[in-house]
Amino acid sequence: MKAVSEKPIFKRVRKINIEIMSTATSTKNPVINKTGNANVPPTGTATWNTVSGSISNMTITNVSRENTLNIIISGIPDDVNGFINGQPGTLNGLHSIPPNTPTYSIVGNGDYKGVKVTVQNNTNEQNPATGNIVATNNSGS
Repeated sequence: MKAVSEKPIFKRVRKINIEIMSTATSTKNPVINKTGNANVPPTGTATWNTVSGSISNMTITNVSRENTLNIIISGIPDDVNGFINGQPGTLNGLHSIPPNTPTYSIVGNGDYKGVKVTVQNNTNEQNPATGNIVATNNSGS
C-alpha cells in the first residue's frame, strides 16, 4: 500500500484585489430614470432623465483611489445651482475630480425641468477612474 501525499491541493498563484461595488447600476452606459444611482466606467456615458417642476439633486464623485476622473457634463439648465468641491461653479463642461478624495464632489441642485442630463467619462482604460452619480428628487417621484 502506497503512502498518501500530504501536499496541499490548492496552490496560491497570485493575489487578486476585488473591489466591491455599491448597489449602483454598473453598465457601460447606465440610465437613471428620475432617481437612482449609477457607476460610469471609463469611456462610458450616463444619462439621467430628470423630473420637471420639483427640486432634484445630482452628486458626482470619483470612486478611484488611484486615478483622476475626467468627465463632461451636459444638458443641465443654467438656473440649476452648481457646486464644485463646495464652491459655486458651472456644471456643464469638463471637470476633473482627483483620486482618493471621497469628500470632493460635483453637486447640482434645482429644477432640472425634465431635461436629459449626460455625464461622459473621458478617463481612458489605461488609467481608469469610475464616476458615481446619485440623483434624488424632493417630490419622491
